[in-house]
Amino acid sequence: MQINQTRSTANSQAKVDLHIHSDQSDGLLSYKEIIDYSIKIELKAISITDHDNISRLGDAEKYASDKGLEFIPGIEISAQSRNSDVHLLGYFIDYNAKYLIDYVDYFKQERIKRAKKTVKLLNNLGCNLSFRTVQDIAQKGSIGRPHIADAMVKHGCVDNYHEAFNKYIGDGRPCAVPKYKITPHEAISLINRAGGICVLAHPGEDINDAGTFNLIKLGLDGIETLHPRHNQKQVNRFREIIHKNGLVETGGSDYHGKHNNDILIGRMNVPYSFVEKMKERLSNLNNSS
Repeated sequence: MQINQTRSTANSQAKVDLHIHSDQSDGLLSYKEIIDYSIKIELKAISITDHDNISRLGDAEKYASDKGLEFIPGIEISAQSRNSDVHLLGYFIDYNAKYLIDYVDYFKQERIKRAKKTVKLLNNLGCNLSFRTVQDIAQKGSIGRPHIADAMVKHGCVDNYHEAFNKYIGDGRPCAVPKYKITPHEAISLINRAGGICVLAHPGEDINDAGTFNLIKLGLDGIETLHPRHNQKQVNRFREIIHKNGLVETGGSDYHGKHNNDILIGRMNVPYSFVEKMKERLSNLNNSS
């Protein structure tokens, strides 16, 4: 019995990273590079949560399993709540679920339409940028504004990535094109239907308490407390909400690896006990359904 307790304690104290982006959306590294690095720094589990993309989750899960790293299939979905963006993380999702695949495929086409409109607006302002360049930078990943910003730098339209957003393609700028959005209720339902649990990502940046409580009413399972841009006061507040509403707590580096001096994978010291609580909630949800 003592041995089992020791093992359980060791597991709970191990570290994880539950918010990582790969080159399948707007990250720098491939899933293999992410997994290899995670093993190198001795993480016990990770989740790759690309924006609206699940195309390599099966390959990543197999590669991680072969390497002895626990892998949690994930996704990050953007939703629109009134006039603010809400980012929702799905964990333990079935990436073979047809309705999830259909959503991702549809959203991919909407991202392409948005990127083409953005490029056209940039062309009208004298930026000699081609959509093909944006595609080449995004490769097979979900096309987003970060790829357009990189293409603008490559073509000499701006001096750096941040200038692209600040002057041209950021929200409220002359070449900003609204992206296709679903409601938080639709996003939560989509994740739940795919067998996963839904967690609010980096609420310190996007949403107030009233918005968070509304998401809880809609079926939110958890809140990401440990995030590079959360201060301790915010973390304490989110934990208070979690405890009062019986939610799970998650955390991660939100690693992209390209801009903003990203916090490196594994640097947030997220304990494996978070994963244990997530599994417990998932099991309870499955047993009650």
